[in-house]
Amino acid sequence: MMPPTQFSAGVPVEWSKKAIASTVLGFIGFVTLWLVIGLFFAAGGAIFGHLARHDMSILPMRGRRLATFGLGLGYGSMLLFPVLVILLAVSFPALNKWRSDQDAVYRAASKDNASRLFLACEAYARANKDRYPKTWDALSGRYLSSQELAKLLKSPYPGGVSEAFELVPHDRPVLDVFSDSVVVIQEIAPPKVPEIAIVYANGSVSTLHNPAYEK
Repeated sequence: MMPPTQFSAGVPVEWSKKAIASTVLGFIGFVTLWLVIGLFFAAGGAIFGHLARHDMSILPMRGRRLATFGLGLGYGSMLLFPVLVILLAVSFPALNKWRSDQDAVYRAASKDNASRLFLACEAYARANKDRYPKTWDALSGRYLSSQELAKLLKSPYPGGVSEAFELVPHDRPVLDVFSDSVVVIQEIAPPKVPEIAIVYANGSVSTLHNPAYEK
């Protein structure tokens, strides 16, 4: 009787379909493990790997290395899954904090730009009978250099527009009693930004809900 690991010369030996399935499922499970469903593919790879090795122990078939590889990949992916879950659990709060810190930096930059634009507008108003400029270009040259003006107008947010602030028409002069409620400059922020920077007539900078905000 021929030992199961030896094949007769000239006899065509069939590849184990289960070994092939084990490798394919194990690979799919490994690359999709982060989607959770990969865990089921990995388990399938391990199961087919065991079945293929069992078949090869009693039948002359090719694919022992494929079965072993699929088996190892399946078990390795399943062992890696809890490690991946722990890493995600640890990194998620850190990622949220990083995003929150980034948003705070962008928000601070917006408010600073708006404040500096306000100062330039006030300087313009003192030299032009208390009238604000009708366009930002009126500030270029005497009140702000063209490069500085372009820098202040540009949105600090990723995907923001090059002219992210607009002048809000208002009556001049603004009475002191209303100066903390009349908006003179407001920001145009991307839809993903929940709040926009605004400047009141008294120079105080605050934020309001972004009307274009989309969650």
